[in-house]
Amino acid sequence: MPVIAQVDWSPKAGVQTHWIVIYGKENGRYLMKDPYRYGGDSPEKKLYLTDRYDHQGKKPAQAITGVVWYEGRAQGGGRGGAAVEKLKKVEVPANTFTAFVLEDGLAMRNAPSVAGSLLKRLPLSVELTSLEPDAEGKVGTQDEWLHVQEPEGDQGYVAAWYLVSSKKDIVAKAAEKVSVPSDTFTVYGTAEGLAFRSQPTIAGTLLKRLPLYAEFSSLEPSSTGRDKVGDHSQWLHVQDPDGVQGYVAAWYLTLSKEEEEAKAAETKMGDRSFIVRPTTSGLAFRTEMVVAANTLIKRLPAGASLIVIEPLEQAKKKIGVQGQWLKVKEASGQEGYVAAWYVTPGKEPALGVRVEEKSAKATPDDDLVVRTTVDALALRRSPQVAAGTLIKRLPQAAELMVLEEDAEDQIGVSGEWLRVRDLEGDIGYVAAWYVVRR
Repeated sequence: MPVIAQVDWSPKAGVQTHWIVIYGKENGRYLMKDPYRYGGDSPEKKLYLTDRYDHQGKKPAQAITGVVWYEGRAQGGGRGGAAVEKLKKVEVPANTFTAFVLEDGLAMRNAPSVAGSLLKRLPLSVELTSLEPDAEGKVGTQDEWLHVQEPEGDQGYVAAWYLVSSKKDIVAKAAEKVSVPSDTFTVYGTAEGLAFRSQPTIAGTLLKRLPLYAEFSSLEPSSTGRDKVGDHSQWLHVQDPDGVQGYVAAWYLTLSKEEEEAKAAETKMGDRSFIVRPTTSGLAFRTEMVVAANTLIKRLPAGASLIVIEPLEQAKKKIGVQGQWLKVKEASGQEGYVAAWYVTPGKEPALGVRVEEKSAKATPDDDLVVRTTVDALALRRSPQVAAGTLIKRLPQAAELMVLEEDAEDQIGVSGEWLRVRDLEGDIGYVAAWYVVRR
C-alpha cells in the first residue's frame, strides 16, 4: 500500500517540508515517487528514499518526518486502498438540460470537489444530462460543480467550467487557435517528459508530456519569444507537431537541438582525471608517505573525492595494495598522500564505507565543501540556465569547494547558485538546490 511521506528536502537547520510517495521496497531500500524532478530523473528511473533525502539521517526512521496513509478495501474487494463510494442514483428531473465535455479526460467524482473520489474520466464532447434543474448558469463557470449523468447511466459531479452548452461551442473553442506568426522560430525540449500545459503556469491543465528534443513552433514572434528561451522565469506559447497549442517552461527549451546533444556528449568531470574515494571513515591525509603525528594534514570524511596527481598507469597498480601510497589532491586544493590500500576508483565505488568503533573521525573542514546530489549536474560559466554557459557535467557525489563567503545558507535552496571550484580546477556556478554540505 503506497504511503505519503514527509521528508526534509534541505540540509539547512530545521525541517524544510517536502512530500513524496513510498510505494515499495527493494534490497532493503524504500522506493519512492518524487513530485520534484531532479536532473537525471525519468519515469523509468528507480528513486530510493535515503539516496536523496538523508538530511535527518541515513535510516528511513530518521529521513521520514511524517506519514499519511489510507486504509480500507479497494473497489471490488481487493486490497490496497479505500473503496470508492458511489452515489445513490437520483431520477433525472423533468426540466433537465444537456451539456458537453470541453476537455478530454474530464474527471467525474463522487462529490462536488477535487477531494471527491474519482469515478471515471470522460472523453471530449461526450453529452451529459444534468441532474440539477434550472442550473444552466453553472455551465462554463469557474469553481462551480454540476451533478450529471453520463451516457452509460453513471452519475457523479464534474467541474462545470469544463462544460459547454452545445457541440458548436467545442468547435468554436478549437477555432480559437492562434495563427503561427510569419517570423516564428523552432525550439526543442531539453527534458524527457516535458509538461505541455494549457496556461503559462504549473497550475495549468496538463495537456500531455513530450519526449526529449520534442520540436515546437513558437506562437510568439521571434522579436520577443527568443529572449525567453532558457529563462527560468518564463513560459513560451508554442504549437507541437500535432497542431496542439499550449505552453512549455522556457527554461527547458533550446534553439539548437544539435548544440544540446553536443552538450550531453561534452567532457564530464573524471574523463580527464583519475578520481579515488576512501573505503574507510577518517582516512589520514598526510604530507609524506610516513605514518607519524607530524605528517598528518587532516582526516578525510567517508566518500571524499580525491584526484590522483601521479602517472595514471602507475597509480592504478597501487590501488588496494598494502604498503603503497598515492599522491592526491582533495577538494580544498591541498595535495598530500593517502594509503592506497584504503581507496577505490571513483567510477568503481566500494559497496560500502567501513566504519568501526576505532575509526578516526574526519577533521572538520576549514573551507566550505559541498557534494552534488544528482548525476550530470551542470557546472556553468554564469548563474543561469542558458545556451553557451555549460562548462561540464558533474557526477553524483562530486566534491566542490565553495568560493563565496557566507554561502552556507544558500545550500539546498531552490533558485540559488553557488560559485565553486571542482577537483580538476574548473571554476563556475552550480544550482545550490542540487548540493549538500560534505
